[in-house]
Amino acid sequence: MSKIEEITFPKKNKREIYVALSGGVDSSVLGLLAKKHYGSVKALYIDHRQVNSKKMEKAAISICEKFCIDLQIEKINPSNNEATETELRSLRFEVFNREIIEKGNILLLGHHSGDRLETFFINLLRGTRLKGLGSISKKAGNIFRPLLDLSKEDIVAYAKENKIPYTEDPSNSNQDILRNWIRKTLLPLISEKSNKNLEDTVGDLSKEIKQARKVNPQYLKFSKGYAEVPLVLVEKGDFKDRNLLIHFLEQIKGEGVEIQNIENVYTTINSGKERLIFGNWRASLSNGLLIMINPDLWTKEIQFSLEAKITNWNNFSFEIHEKLNIFNNWNFIGESKKIEGKIIIRRIKPSDTIETDTGNQKVSELLRSEGVSNSYRKVWPIFSDDEKVLWIPGVRTSRLVYCKGSTKDLLSISGKLVSNSMT
Repeated sequence: MSKIEEITFPKKNKREIYVALSGGVDSSVLGLLAKKHYGSVKALYIDHRQVNSKKMEKAAISICEKFCIDLQIEKINPSNNEATETELRSLRFEVFNREIIEKGNILLLGHHSGDRLETFFINLLRGTRLKGLGSISKKAGNIFRPLLDLSKEDIVAYAKENKIPYTEDPSNSNQDILRNWIRKTLLPLISEKSNKNLEDTVGDLSKEIKQARKVNPQYLKFSKGYAEVPLVLVEKGDFKDRNLLIHFLEQIKGEGVEIQNIENVYTTINSGKERLIFGNWRASLSNGLLIMINPDLWTKEIQFSLEAKITNWNNFSFEIHEKLNIFNNWNFIGESKKIEGKIIIRRIKPSDTIETDTGNQKVSELLRSEGVSNSYRKVWPIFSDDEKVLWIPGVRTSRLVYCKGSTKDLLSISGKLVSNSMT
């Protein structure tokens, strides 16, 4: 049995198996191997609407007809007919997620060891960190790459031996595309100066990096638009701390981070000043935590429901009780008759004040005095009625509604932080 026929496939377990078919040799060989292994598979061709897309589509149709594989064709809408590889990949994975992954099915991709080598150098040149240098993985969720340890030569030889039709994408010769330049110019130059097999070397290095990146994520917490890690776990900047920080940031970003992202976070850690890290995610320090906040992902305003037992505001949860006996700033105990109209949970306004025992105070200053960072203050939940601020959870209840005495007409609400830990 040849090396290529010894590859392993994931168990089907009543799931549909899809091969991402481009019409090129890698995915065509993968399609035949998957067909032989499972007996029945489906192929998904994505029309990128580029110069050579119709030619590649015809090749995909021909392959599926020859090997009796069901073919599904989907179209994407890039910005132009010479879109970047990054844009096309992003749009392609939107289709993969929608049509396959979110339905619980399995996607097989035809990447080989040469693709892993090229991706390694692409990420290296772009300045990505450990996750990027780990390059392509054999398995990521329901996505599998069975050919990843095989060379391009192995795949082409198998295609010729088994008379598998395929078409070479003409865009692969365009060295304006970084991947093609790496393949056709950079790698041959490096190979001239090295007697080692670069594909094997990078393959082994990728596996080592993945081992080195194993971290204990139990103290990392995430919710929509919010993430936190105890400052003590990342502040020293040694290998262990940086590794955990990189993992933390990659969970937020969903991909490898660049060295400048890391350095910007350490600037925040060392100076205490808030900084923009990537996208609209900002890093700041708050009560012994390094926190990341993206205000675009937070709700601006919701009505607090008196009917629902629990109301959530991102990483905050509020629960109505018949009675609360503990008087603290995370519990609201107020007289219902003093509340005007509906209760709203919203973001802070510049003019917000709250009545305290010492008079009217600015909400922003109270949050600041509690160690709440600037970016966190902007999204911190504020309870108000039609006329006034009622409660700043964790900080203060308005004297105008607060009640310590016994009365039959009390509204009791407890608040807490509920970010999810990584496991």
